[in-house]
Amino acid sequence: MKKEYTEAQKKAINWNEGSVVVLAGPGSGKTAVLTDRIKRILNESKKESFRILALTFTNKAAQEMSERILEGVNNVEHRLYVGTFHSFCLEVLRNHGSYIGLKSNFDIYNSDDDLNEVIDDVCDKYRDIDPTFPAKEFKLLNMIRFFERRLCYTEEEIINAMPQTKYSEAYKWIYQEYLKTMLGRCTLDFDLLILLTHRLFIYKPAIARIYSKTYRYINIDEFQDTNYGQYMLLTSMCRNTNNNIFIVADDDQVIYGWNGADHKRIAKFKNEYKAELIQLNQNFRCPKDVIQVANNLIAHNSGRESTKKPLEAMKIDIDDNQHIFCKGFSDENSEINAITQLIKKIKKENPDDTICVLARTNRLLELAFQSAKKEHIKCEKTKRKNDFETPYILWIFLLLKLANHRTDRKIFLQLINIMNEEMGLPINGDEVILESDVMDGDLLKALRLKCCQKFNDEEFEKSFSLNLVEGKDFIRFIEDAFKWSEEQISNIKNTACKEQMFENYKIEKKVWTDFQRHLNSYNDLKEILLLTYIQEFSMISKEDEPQKDAVQFLTIHASKGKEFDHVILIGMANDELPSFQSLQKGINSTEMEEERRNCFVAITRTKKSLYLTYSEKYFGWKKQPSIFLNEMFEK
Repeated sequence: MKKEYTEAQKKAINWNEGSVVVLAGPGSGKTAVLTDRIKRILNESKKESFRILALTFTNKAAQEMSERILEGVNNVEHRLYVGTFHSFCLEVLRNHGSYIGLKSNFDIYNSDDDLNEVIDDVCDKYRDIDPTFPAKEFKLLNMIRFFERRLCYTEEEIINAMPQTKYSEAYKWIYQEYLKTMLGRCTLDFDLLILLTHRLFIYKPAIARIYSKTYRYINIDEFQDTNYGQYMLLTSMCRNTNNNIFIVADDDQVIYGWNGADHKRIAKFKNEYKAELIQLNQNFRCPKDVIQVANNLIAHNSGRESTKKPLEAMKIDIDDNQHIFCKGFSDENSEINAITQLIKKIKKENPDDTICVLARTNRLLELAFQSAKKEHIKCEKTKRKNDFETPYILWIFLLLKLANHRTDRKIFLQLINIMNEEMGLPINGDEVILESDVMDGDLLKALRLKCCQKFNDEEFEKSFSLNLVEGKDFIRFIEDAFKWSEEQISNIKNTACKEQMFENYKIEKKVWTDFQRHLNSYNDLKEILLLTYIQEFSMISKEDEPQKDAVQFLTIHASKGKEFDHVILIGMANDELPSFQSLQKGINSTEMEEERRNCFVAITRTKKSLYLTYSEKYFGWKKQPSIFLNEMFEK
C-alpha cells in the first residue's frame, strides 16, 4: 500500500467483509482506493477461485479501472469482472436469458432513432384502436423509459407505476406492445437489459445465488448515480446471500435526477444493508479557496448525510495568487467574446495546461464553442456517437452485423447504401435480395456473388469469402478489411478529401482497436463468438478521447468525473444556473438542491483556476446574477 494514503483511505482499502459506504468527495482519490482494494484482495487470495465484481457507469471508467487493477497483478483476469451495469446484464442474459424465453443471439438497439422506429410501428397499430390519440405530440420514448426504469413488465406493474393522466390506457397498450415487438424481434434496449436481468433473478433465484456466490466481493462505483432499476437489480442478486458490497458514492454529486438517480438511495442502502460509513473528505485536486466556496455552496442543501464532513483542502498552493475570478457582462455576446479572449490568454501563458468551458445548457455552450472556433482555437465539444461515421469503418461493422444476422434486410440496405453512395462499389440490392431467396435468405452469401472481383484484390476477396462469409476467422477478416480500406482511401484522387477521410478513419479505427484491446484482456479473441463481439461492441460509444491540447466545451453533466487545470463556468445567472424550472419550484425544492449539486460538481473540476461569468441579459431577457454566487462567497 502506498504510504501517502490517509487513514480513511487505508481503512477503505483494507475493508474485507460486510457492507460499507465510502462517502467520497470530489478529488478524494476514490478510484485509487477502489482499485487498490480489489488488487489487495486478489493478491491475498491467489489460491482461491472466487471472483470480484466491479460495476460503474461508463465504459471508459470501467476500462480505466480494469487497467489500474491489472497493472502489476498477474493472471487474475479470469477472477475479475469490471464493467458497466449494462455490460454485466448483457453477460448474464447471454448465458441465462433462455430461462425467461430470451434467445442468446439478441441484438441491442443503442440509438434513439432505432427505438423511435419501433415506437412508430407500434403507434401505427394503435391508430386502429384509437385514431384520435395524438402520438406525435408526445415523446413516447421517454414514456417507455419511465416504465422500464421502474421495472414494469406485467399489466399490474404498469398500472401501479402509471402517473395520473387521461392517456393511461394508451400508454399501457403502447408500452406492452413495445415490449412484445422488441422481444419478438429478439432485440433489447439498454433499460431492457436491466429489467430482464432483474426479472431473471426474481423468477429464477437459483441463478441469482450463483452470481452472488461466484462474486464474493461486489463493488459499485458512483453509486449515487444508480436508478431504481439498478438498485433493485443489485438487491435481487444479493438478497440474503452476499453482504460483501463495497459502494463508493457522494450525495453531493447526484446530478442525474432525470435518469432516476436519488441522493436518498445512499441512505437506503446504508440502512437496508446495515453498512458502515467511511468518509473520504480530503480533496487533493482543488486550490484552498475553491474548496471554501464549494463548502459554502453545498452547505445550503439539506438532503445530505447527517454526519457529512466538509471538504478539506489537501493541495499545497505553490503561490498566494487568487484562484477564483468572477465577472459580469452586459449580454451573452459580450460574455462569450470575453471567454474567447480569456482562453487565448491562458493558452499563451500556460500552453500545456488543460482548459474546460462549462455550461448548464447546450444553447449557451454552443455559442462559446462557435466563437472559439472562429478564432481558430483548437477545441472539442464531446457528444456520444452510437455508430461509426467514416464509410469504410461503418462498412466493416455492418458486414460483421450482417454476418451475425444473415437475413436482416435493414442492416443489408444500410450496407448497400454505403457501398453505392460512399465507396464506389455499385451493387444492385434488389438483385441480391432475390438471389438470397434460394439461399435460405442468406443475404451475405448472396452479396458475396455480387462482390466477386469488385474488390480488385484477390487476397481480400478470399478473406471476405472464407473468414467472414464462411465464418472461419472474423478477427482476421477485420484486420484484412482495415488494410484493404486504407489502400482504397489512399487511392482517392482529391487530396483534401483523402486527408479528411484518413483523419476521420484513423480516429474511428483507434476507437475500434481500443475496444478490441479491452475485450482481449478478458476474452481470448481467437475463441470469442461473433455474436458476443457484436453485442459487446453495441454497448460502447464510438467517439474517440478528446485531444489533450484542445479546449473542452462540456455541459456540467458531461464533465462529471473529469478534471482540468482551468475551468470556465459560464452562464452563472438565475434561469441559467439555477434553471428557470428549479427557481419556479422554490429555494428549498428538490430541483433547486440538484441544481446546487450541478454547480458544486462544476467548480470542483478545477486544479488551478476557476472563472465564473454571468450576464445582465440572455437572449433578450434580463437576468439577475445566480443566487449560487451569493451562497458561494458569503462570509
